[in-house]
Amino acid sequence: MSQIQIKTVVITCIITLVILLGGYYFYNNYYVKNGLQEQINQVVEIEEIEIAEEENPPTVYIRSSEIKDLQDVYLRIDKIIYQKLGSKYRTVLLDDRTDKLSESLDKCSFVIQESIATGKFQEMHDQVQELAEQEGVQCHLTMDSSSIYLELKDDQGYLYEVIPHQNQSEEREKAGSENN
Repeated sequence: MSQIQIKTVVITCIITLVILLGGYYFYNNYYVKNGLQEQINQVVEIEEIEIAEEENPPTVYIRSSEIKDLQDVYLRIDKIIYQKLGSKYRTVLLDDRTDKLSESLDKCSFVIQESIATGKFQEMHDQVQELAEQEGVQCHLTMDSSSIYLELKDDQGYLYEVIPHQNQSEEREKAGSENN
């Protein structure tokens, strides 16, 4: 009698586990991923979307065709992801970068990081434009209160980089009030 009950309990647990895992898979792939893709497709045509929940922070990778206005598209997509998945997710737009564009980004990174530290954003804009011109790549650089958006393009590809920054004076005020 107890063997029958143990077998029944084990079989019931296995069936329950299979149903729960299957339900989670369908929920995650059809409701979350397809719903997210459908909403983002209204902003920009998506070629591929991947949700990497195992990363820290969890990341949504999006590959699309070439984007015309990185700042606008990124902010709209990030808002959709925030509304659908919450604040813990990070948004990454995948690009089609070439070696030349990667080298240009490396050169521009020093100027960008220096401007974040000093707050000299107009100088950054002019210097990044000049560096891109010297490298023979097209450059579109914009920013808002939280990020710098860099688009680099050449004949073979395009590169998108969203660089977060903090207002240095706010950081210093915060640090000063914490030390008191």
